[in-house]
Amino acid sequence: MQKDDNEVLLSSSNRQQNIHPTTFLGTGLFRVGMNPDPKPALYLSLDRLTVIADYDTRKFDYNYFEWLREPFMREAGDGLQIVEESKFADVPPEQVAYIEKPKFLENKIRVDFNPNHGLDSEGGAWLIKFLSKLPNKHYSRCDIAFDIVNIPEVENYRVWQFGSKKRIYYGRGGAFETGYYGSSSSGKQIRFYNKKIEQKERHKKVVNHVSWWRLELQLRGKTIDKYPDVVRKMLESFYIPAYELEENQQTSNKLFRLQHDPDYYGKLSNSAKAKTRALLKKCNKHNRVALALADLFVKQFDRLEDEIYSTLNKFDIDAEEIIIL
Repeated sequence: MQKDDNEVLLSSSNRQQNIHPTTFLGTGLFRVGMNPDPKPALYLSLDRLTVIADYDTRKFDYNYFEWLREPFMREAGDGLQIVEESKFADVPPEQVAYIEKPKFLENKIRVDFNPNHGLDSEGGAWLIKFLSKLPNKHYSRCDIAFDIVNIPEVENYRVWQFGSKKRIYYGRGGAFETGYYGSSSSGKQIRFYNKKIEQKERHKKVVNHVSWWRLELQLRGKTIDKYPDVVRKMLESFYIPAYELEENQQTSNKLFRLQHDPDYYGKLSNSAKAKTRALLKKCNKHNRVALALADLFVKQFDRLEDEIYSTLNKFDIDAEEIIIL
C-alpha cells in the first residue's frame, strides 16, 4: 500500500507491549464551532530559527532604547520581543521575534524568529528589514514542534532525561500541563505541554479536539543533515514506563512511583539514582507515539530542510558555519 508523506503507520514491533499499530493522518488543527474531531493525527512544523550576526555591542546598547519606542517592541529577559497585538483586548500579544546580545560573544547579536508566523505584521516588516541589513549572518539552531492530536495516552508520556534541569507545572486539578527538560543554553532542551489548554487560557481559543499536546525540540548540530539522528536520539527518552508488564512486583512498584511521584527520584541516594537510571533504560516501555514522531520526522525531513534553507537564503544567512550557543 502506498502512503502519503503525512501518513504515519506505527511500527508493529510494539505489539509485544499490547499496543496495536495505528494510522495518524493529519487534516488540520483548528476546528472551532464544530463537533470534536476524534481522528488521531501528528503534525511537524518549524517553530523557530536562531541567527547570530555581527553587531557592535555599544551600538546595541544605544539602539536598545530607540527600538523600545516602536509600538511592537517589549522588554523581555535580557533582550527585546517583537510582538503582534491580538484583535481582542484580553488576549496577550504573540511573539514574532526575540533580539538580544549573546552573553558570551562580543559584538554579536542574536535573533530568534518563526519564519511561519507574524512576518506580515508591522513588527514582522521591521524584522525583515532589520535582518536584511545585518552583516555576516550565521545559522545557530532551529526549534521544531510536533503536534499530537487526539491521542489521549500521550498525556502520560514524560521525558526521562537525567543530569539536566527539569521544571514541571501542574494545573489547578493537579494534572500535568507543562514540562521543560534541559536548559535553553544546553542545546538539548525539550518542552512538552498541553496545547489545548494553552490555546484556551492564553489565546481564548476553543479547539474542538479530544486532546492536543505539543512536543518542542531544540536542534543544534554541526550540520542540518544530522538532524534525523539528533531527533531520533532525543525521542528515545520520551515514553511511559510499562510498569504493569514487569514480572517483578518490586520493579513494577518502583516504575509506578517514578511515573506518578515527580519528587521521588530527587529523594534517592546517588547509588539508588544510578540503579534507577539503569532500570529505566532496560524496562518495558510504551513508546509508540515516540516511534511515530521519529518516523514522521524522517518522512518530512526533506520538506523541513527545504524550508530552513529557503529562509536562510532569503535573508542571506550562512548555513555552512553554524555558531553554537
